Amino acid sequence: MKKSITLLGSLFLLTALVACQANPTSFEFRLKDGGDVFDFHTELQNKYINSEDYLSTNGIAAGSSSKEQPMPLSINWEESKSNTNKKPKYFIVDIYEGSSETPWYTKSNITNFDQDEFFNFKLNTEYQYQVTAYYSETLQFKSEKKAFRTTNKGPRNLYVNNVMNIRDLGGHGIKQGLIYRSGRFNEDEDLDGKSLLDEQSKDVLLNTLKIKTEVDLRRPGENGNINASPLGETVSYNHLPMYYGGENVLTYVGERSAFLYDNPARIKEFFELLSDRNNYPIDFHCAIGKDRTGCMAYLIEALCGMEEEYLYRDYLFSNFAKISGICKTEDIDDRYGATLKAYEGETLQEKTYNYLNKVIGVTTEKLDAIKDILIDK
Repeated sequence: MKKSITLLGSLFLLTALVACQANPTSFEFRLKDGGDVFDFHTELQNKYINSEDYLSTNGIAAGSSSKEQPMPLSINWEESKSNTNKKPKYFIVDIYEGSSETPWYTKSNITNFDQDEFFNFKLNTEYQYQVTAYYSETLQFKSEKKAFRTTNKGPRNLYVNNVMNIRDLGGHGIKQGLIYRSGRFNEDEDLDGKSLLDEQSKDVLLNTLKIKTEVDLRRPGENGNINASPLGETVSYNHLPMYYGGENVLTYVGERSAFLYDNPARIKEFFELLSDRNNYPIDFHCAIGKDRTGCMAYLIEALCGMEEEYLYRDYLFSNFAKISGICKTEDIDDRYGATLKAYEGETLQEKTYNYLNKVIGVTTEKLDAIKDILIDK
């Protein structure tokens, strides 16, 4: 069972939403607050996030078991006294981002009578939460709002049941909530595309992350022979097969198993998708979200001017997932990093921009559009 971080602390009154014979001021509602900042990373994840030796996760994570998921936030409440002589039928928790009056997330019909858990908060963001107790259609009590802020460190790693290695590229120079990297949404090869997504997964991907476009980098057949997204008809499915197999992901062109791969052409298609604001939010993935996905994440992050240290950290964070083998910095350098660093330009951002433009063939207009969409100014 997952550990959770609990908001501990302050006591305040519920207000009656609808007048009734019960005295509303006699019902007190306790929300507990453990501090101003909520860090959803686990102790093990923070050991790496705070490590000065960012070039290695050796001794911290080894890719042999699933350790990549965030901690849940536990919101607790209790009825301390009441003259209603009734117990609430259920609770609703509304969570608001910043000062918005529209909930960022709502969880309804909560039948736990003292607490519930919540995931997938953004980095360095202020939230408010509010709990409503429902006794009947005419008797409801709503708490005041209580605020907290999330950590500004590390990646925005996410919890989506049965989806591995999923996180937001945003939070450190890229806008959050626009582009996600992950492992697959359905089974690989020869399994007729059996979906890995349950109702919880679909709800998070569609309603919390609001995915509109899925980009699948797996090989033909490796994608389970699907031609539509497991998320349903509201999500555009784009199959851009790329070959890895230990080759340079940026440059590989060749025939494998009677299929001609052209990675540069697929990269061009991918970045053309990224240049259209209407396609966002986007999730891109291969099988486990490490090699082909890692290369595309590196290109996007470098194009947006993120520090090279973060590019390495983002790639190496995949070691917390249950992956085959271990991610090493040499993987980046051998499979795409060295190619980009050797190209013309003063900075890695310039080199990546020039490579995507002059070698891959993405126009300057589209590259500038991607930067305008994604860079958090």
